[in-house]
Amino acid sequence: MRHKFKIRNIHAVVGATIITSNILAGCASVPVASPTPYKSAKSEQSYGYSSEKISDAEYRILFKASDKTPADKVQQYALRRAAEIAQTNGFDFVAVASTNIEKKRVIAREISMTKNDQVTFPSDKQCTMSGCSNVAQPSTLPNPSDIEKKAMKDIYFSIVAEMSNDKVSLGNNAFSVSELLAQPLEEKNQNY
Repeated sequence: MRHKFKIRNIHAVVGATIITSNILAGCASVPVASPTPYKSAKSEQSYGYSSEKISDAEYRILFKASDKTPADKVQQYALRRAAEIAQTNGFDFVAVASTNIEKKRVIAREISMTKNDQVTFPSDKQCTMSGCSNVAQPSTLPNPSDIEKKAMKDIYFSIVAEMSNDKVSLGNNAFSVSELLAQPLEEKNQNY
């Protein structure tokens, strides 16, 4: 009888794991409603920066972000990427020649799980020579009811950046590459 109880618990644990994995895998193609960090976009659909060379001293930088990302951060990230490209190509100054912003509506997933909501796997009694104890592994994986779908907008912020070693040739809007790269991307204690 005790053996059947253990098998049932193992089946329950395996079943819970499979269900949770399927829920998370099904959500993988749906964007997450959270702020976008500074990172490279790994594909056309992913969030982050990408760039396109227009000429030897001119690049188009696109930063795709969720609408949960503050607008000033999106602008800072695009300018940061321009400075990185300028430095890689040996330029000391960068200027923004033009900007463009586009917003597209998407359905995203948001996890509304609280710290008190934990899924607990069934316990199993394990006995050794020193005694018996119940073994259970709490999990912080979300329940299906904790994942909500909501409408949000993807932000496509692009700039055309001109680069030069001569600040005057770029005009009054030129930024020093070294100064831009010296600025931290994340301020401490921000809630996004």
